[in-house]
Amino acid sequence: MRVYKLSLFGLISLSIAIGLLACFNKTEDQTLAKPNVLMIAVDDLNHWVGHLGRNKQAITPNIDRLAARGMSFHRAYAPAAICNATRTSMLSGIRPHRSGVYMNRPDWRSVVGPGFTLPDFFREQGYYVAGGGKLFHHAKIREGQWDFYYDKNNRYQLEDHDASQEHATLALGYRIGAFEVEEMAGRDDVLSDYHVARWAADELMKKHDKPFFIAAGIFRPHLPWMVPKKYFDLFPEQSIELPPYKKNDLDDLPNHGVAKNDHVRILEQGEGAWKRAIRAYLASMAYADRQVGRILDALDSSPYRDNTIVVLWGDHGWHFGEKHWWRKARLWEESTRTPYIWVVPGVTKPGSKTETAVDLQSLWPSLAELIDARLPMHVDGASIKTLLDSPDAVWSVPALTTQGFNNHAIRFQQYRYIRYNNGAQELYDHANDPYEWTNLAGRKEHQATIAKLNRWIPRLNRTSDDASVIFKGESRYAQ
Repeated sequence: MRVYKLSLFGLISLSIAIGLLACFNKTEDQTLAKPNVLMIAVDDLNHWVGHLGRNKQAITPNIDRLAARGMSFHRAYAPAAICNATRTSMLSGIRPHRSGVYMNRPDWRSVVGPGFTLPDFFREQGYYVAGGGKLFHHAKIREGQWDFYYDKNNRYQLEDHDASQEHATLALGYRIGAFEVEEMAGRDDVLSDYHVARWAADELMKKHDKPFFIAAGIFRPHLPWMVPKKYFDLFPEQSIELPPYKKNDLDDLPNHGVAKNDHVRILEQGEGAWKRAIRAYLASMAYADRQVGRILDALDSSPYRDNTIVVLWGDHGWHFGEKHWWRKARLWEESTRTPYIWVVPGVTKPGSKTETAVDLQSLWPSLAELIDARLPMHVDGASIKTLLDSPDAVWSVPALTTQGFNNHAIRFQQYRYIRYNNGAQELYDHANDPYEWTNLAGRKEHQATIAKLNRWIPRLNRTSDDASVIFKGESRYAQ
């Protein structure tokens, strides 16, 4: 029998090797133990979804069932009220007043350097990172940012098609003011959203050997309002109700008259045009909801249902004549409020909700805390994990929305405070005025409230040229 003797050096080396192997296995186990993340972004989705109760006409059973499964924020606000600015803010972690990205230009990649985005962050954490559809504005991506990004040119067949649902009539196309509408002949797969949803569903059904971050961007109900006719059929025109409206709503505004754009053109076509526009949006929203349902069905059928964080958000709100305004890009409630739903296994409780005002800049900080990862130092926003744990917890961080250079809105408790770059102000008390018909900013009894909220208005307001050097190459983590 041969006996091997190890020198002291050999014993030390063996111990180090065993230790390193243990550390490697522990690190690998910890990575595999991290929860998966499914993120669904729905473009131009305002707060008319069913579970929020703002518009009883909405048909959104899939978004509503997701809310019933977890936590719904009933007062959630976008960091900006326009597509590019809000998506750049959320997915880079850098608020508009710091990045200088306020509108649908510039291209976010001209300001935000490599490594400074949410998908980059998840890749650093050892996740498989895949995206599809509209996430960044116009689906603009950067090489090396994603492990895979879905090419909408890959088409899927609609397997669950019922031939009896086909419409023999040709598509009905028309314009309502400046809005293009089409009641389309054909099935769900005539639009790219169906294919993005099918791609996301396929990703969820695959076998993954490490945690995943899968992000799906649904384009509808963004303009043009073109979806299959069967979704229009859900909303008979004669049943459409108009939102509450006040003819002299603009009389107490400091920037009186600024809001008279599409609304004038809609009214010129009569009340019927107003109803047809709302019908087209509701149909587009119902179509988007169906695509969300395809993704959720796949998750429920997958092995990952019980260890996947799901977060759904809209990128801003939308006006339908409230305050004489259509579309977005304003700092009022309708432009800025959006659905925000979280399902976090072991944290959120089914059917929970809160009226606490938060903003969507919380996305990245909350995900980082939930997966127990270090937050890069450039990321703005506060984690809402406290509220996910306890919906009634005390919350002292207001929701901030920026629309254009040095124009900001603060939403805190029942108040919305707006300050424009020319010093003009608006203040609304939502406890008594949910449609913001009465501007309280000029009343003496509210000056203390204004002073309190004004402290949250950002003092730093960069242009995109100012920020273009700052967010390229600086250290992303505190030393």
